[in-house]
Amino acid sequence: MPTSPLPPKRHFVRARNIARAALLASLGSLWVGACATEANTLEPESPGKTTGGKAGSSNVGGSKASPFGGTSSGTSSGGKAGSQAAGGATGSLAGSPGDAGDAGAGGSGALVDKCQTTADCTQVPGSCFVCEASGAVKDCVDQGAPTCDNQQLEACELCETGDEKPCPEVGTPGEFSGGLASCNSTCDAWDTSACFVCGNDTQEGDEQCDGVDTAADHTCGDEQLENPTVVLSCSDECLFDTVPCNGCSKGASSCLDGDDCTSAECNGAECKLGTECAIDCSGGGVTCEDVRCNQDASCTFDCSGSARCTQLVCDSDSTCDIDCSGGGSSCNGTVCKAGASCGFDCSSAGSCEDIDCRPGAECNVNCNGGGSVCSGQASCGAGRVCDFTCNTAGDCGALEVTCETGSSCSFSCVGGGSVCPKATCADDSSCTFACAGGSCNNPTCALGACTGHE
Repeated sequence: MPTSPLPPKRHFVRARNIARAALLASLGSLWVGACATEANTLEPESPGKTTGGKAGSSNVGGSKASPFGGTSSGTSSGGKAGSQAAGGATGSLAGSPGDAGDAGAGGSGALVDKCQTTADCTQVPGSCFVCEASGAVKDCVDQGAPTCDNQQLEACELCETGDEKPCPEVGTPGEFSGGLASCNSTCDAWDTSACFVCGNDTQEGDEQCDGVDTAADHTCGDEQLENPTVVLSCSDECLFDTVPCNGCSKGASSCLDGDDCTSAECNGAECKLGTECAIDCSGGGVTCEDVRCNQDASCTFDCSGSARCTQLVCDSDSTCDIDCSGGGSSCNGTVCKAGASCGFDCSSAGSCEDIDCRPGAECNVNCNGGGSVCSGQASCGAGRVCDFTCNTAGDCGALEVTCETGSSCSFSCVGGGSVCPKATCADDSSCTFACAGGSCNNPTCALGACTGHE
């Protein structure tokens, strides 16, 4: 039977389908080319937007993750009026005319930095991308692989072979308590295998002990010290506490048996258990460090007159009076252990920063006067009475104070520029504030714990 000719309408539909298939095939080849030639860089995130470029050019694209951070978002790079840009977040046809653009010109899109810092650049193995000026904008530029072990800290290197750093400075706060971290073989991270945590009941790293069980049956005799039969406990530094052997730690530079010391001779010295000592480090240019007031001892530390005292330690059940008054004077990094009673005079532009007054201790702080700065953390234990005065422009804003259940704390920050410590007052504690003209620093108070703070 002879074939009947197609009706006119069906003939038209068939022709239209053939044309559509040709168009889609053409766009498919263009899509492949766009993926293959797109620059690996950050681009403005504006899906399907035309931004000028070569006259009559068009671009097809979708949202594509860039190896260097951010996304390239189907941006069209030009096209004269009437040409079509295919783009958008899904890579579908935009179907609208592109903006007119002069050949090689920027069109309507503004130049945008594609990174701000090197942290904005995603690194890939074998390369080092650095955010720097590239033409008129900042871009992630490949500097090539860094050379480890050339004793030069290069971009993308965190450290060099042979570098070491105390573990507490490497990890997150509280992650490590001791040990030394070393630079890894690729110079892009710290090796923390030698780091340890004191207080996890596991002896590790350079710890002599950790917890009650690990110190069992270790005596003064094992350390070849006096009172050989005395069994040692484990200190909160995870070392054997040798103070009961002869009244001072085994490593003390000198054991002050009720004696006094002056200036440099105080470095590393300890006030013997149960005695009274005066540590005189006053005067400009004088520096004293690592001085310890042992258990049941009573110590006065004079660090006034522009002296610098660092890492003073007041042991359990000791009593310490610490004078760091006067401009240029500092008593930074002082530790007041549980059961100790510590008084800090940081008035008249003195500095008592990084105070570590531990739970169960009693700490009183005088930070009165402009230029006086006190920071760190302090706890007022149950049954203790603690006073914090930061009047006449004293700054205690970076001192965090916890008033434990059963404690009584008073805070005074009277006068313009005065800032109280950041207080947390627990249930059944008593916190009293005087903040006329100053700032109470928004304390956190259990129900009924605070008065005068509003």
